[in-house]
Amino acid sequence: MRLLGAGLFVWFGMMGLVGLIGGLGWFESGPVWIAPLGIAAGMPLLIGVAVKLFNPKGVDLFGAKSSGKYPSKYFRDLEEQGLLETEDFTASRAFGVEEYDDEGLHYYLELADGGVLFLTGQYLYDYEPTFDDSEINQPRYFPCTEFSVLRHKAEGYVVDIVCRGDVLEPELVAPPFDFKDFDNDLVPEDGQIISDVSYDELKRQRTNPKTKQTTSSWWAKLFGS
Repeated sequence: MRLLGAGLFVWFGMMGLVGLIGGLGWFESGPVWIAPLGIAAGMPLLIGVAVKLFNPKGVDLFGAKSSGKYPSKYFRDLEEQGLLETEDFTASRAFGVEEYDDEGLHYYLELADGGVLFLTGQYLYDYEPTFDDSEINQPRYFPCTEFSVLRHKAEGYVVDIVCRGDVLEPELVAPPFDFKDFDNDLVPEDGQIISDVSYDELKRQRTNPKTKQTTSSWWAKLFGS
C-alpha cells in the first residue's frame, strides 16, 4: 500500500506540475528548454518527498524493514571492505526464551528446510514492539517469515536484520536459561542452525519442567536448600 500511495503521489504531482507549466504558458511562449527542465527537476523532487512521506523509519517502499541503527554509509563501507556477510532465511514459526539477566533476547525459528535458527543478543530489542514512548513507538518487526541477517564477517556481530514477509508472533516465551544450561554449553551460539533436534522438540525441552532444571532448583542444589 505504501508503494501504491507513493506512486499515486508522484503521478498526481507530475500532472499538477504539467498543469502549472501549461498555465504559465511555458509550452507555447517560453523557451523551448524551460518546460522539459521544469518537469525533469520536479520528478526527483516529488520522488524524494514521497519516500519521506510514505516510509516509516527503517522501512523501504517495498516493505523491507531494518532497525535503522546504522547509517547507510556504514553498510557501504563494510561492503566495499568485504566485511558484510548476508544470510537469507525463510521461517514458519518462532518462540522466544525469556532473558534472565542482561544477555538479551533469545529466539528459536523453524526454517523452511527443517533446521532451527537460534538468534540471541541485545540487538533483537531493535525489532521488538514499543508502545510506551511516543518518539520511538513501533510495531513488531521480527520474527518474520522472510528476513536477511547482515553480520560483520570479521567480528561476527549482527549489524542488522532486514525483515520481509509477514511478522511472526512468538508462539510462546519459555522460562529463561539457567546456570546449568550455560555451564554445560546447552545454550546455542548466536546464528547457530540446529539440524539434529526438531523445532517442536526444542520447544518441548524449553517449556517442560521435567526436561530442564529451573534456575531456582539449581540454586537450591548449589546451596543445599
